[in-house]
Amino acid sequence: KLVVINFFFFTNFSKSLFLFLVIFFSYTLSALSEPGVSVFMYHRFGENKYPSTNVTEEQFLSHINYVISNEIKILKLEQIIEMLDRNEKFNDKAIAFSVDDAYSSFYNIAWPVFRDNKIPVTLFISTDIIDKNTTGYMTWAEIKQFVDEGGSLGQHTSTHLHMPLNNVGDIKRDILDSHRSWIKNIGFIPKLFAYPYGETSNEVVGILKEFDISHAFGQHSGVISSFDNRYYLPRFSLNERFGEKDRFEFAVNAYSLDVKNFLPTDMLLMDNSKPSIEFNIVKNLKGASIDCFSNPGGMWDKQEVINITKDRVKIKLNEDYLEGRARINCTTKVDDQWYWFGYQFLVK
Repeated sequence: KLVVINFFFFTNFSKSLFLFLVIFFSYTLSALSEPGVSVFMYHRFGENKYPSTNVTEEQFLSHINYVISNEIKILKLEQIIEMLDRNEKFNDKAIAFSVDDAYSSFYNIAWPVFRDNKIPVTLFISTDIIDKNTTGYMTWAEIKQFVDEGGSLGQHTSTHLHMPLNNVGDIKRDILDSHRSWIKNIGFIPKLFAYPYGETSNEVVGILKEFDISHAFGQHSGVISSFDNRYYLPRFSLNERFGEKDRFEFAVNAYSLDVKNFLPTDMLLMDNSKPSIEFNIVKNLKGASIDCFSNPGGMWDKQEVINITKDRVKIKLNEDYLEGRARINCTTKVDDQWYWFGYQFLVK
């Protein structure tokens, strides 16, 4: 009898413990943020005449040396998309690299470094400027060589247009023109897509869906997680000002500040230069405050953050946004770990 009682006791104790752990972790894990993936975006390399889109060779090499020496996990953009499609969590901190516009300096300076260190990188190309054999840009022969040596390609429209500021017909024609060029010169249409200037809108997203484009990258800072909008994936833009070693390392190690139910729902602000910006925070911040910076009035400054509920906040802008691109960067530090969320609007 004693054996039976002990067996009964421990069996039921185990069941109770199991149920407790299931309930506990179901509650706790929902409040934890994913480490996520920091995707970096470059344009030019060693072209000091263009500091806003250029990184120096020294800056670039410091980035590569850091990720190699610290054995940072590096993903292909295609792997990120596959994980999103499978609804997987990004529980292992990782990074990825991308380059926009196919400047010759990428091919001559950066690509040999990526290639020789077996670091994957995706090149987003606007096809029209390549078709015109424009000085300072790669040729189709070089792009083919890049692919043959292991590089990845992505769409970036034909004429690098401001997509939300054009009508639907012109946007569709531009994408079709790029597709014709891809087929003619490379033999396939890349699946990946990045918005020129990082600009988009709900209308533009609808157009991408018509072309069976399932994901797209912007140019707003932030760390990708499973909570992100598949058509508005963040990338850290690097240039001479924001490509310094300390900032790069901070972005490499930052975790995703996961948010949901973000308002306003459209990235294009029409006649709404001072929007009410709200979102829910997924992570349990354990009492830590959030600092949000934005550029209303054309100047970067800290904005007031108002707690609406326990896990929902509102950013109260201190001025109207000017016409053009408006950005938000929010960070917080919990248990010695930094978390980052970013967003970009186009104001018209």
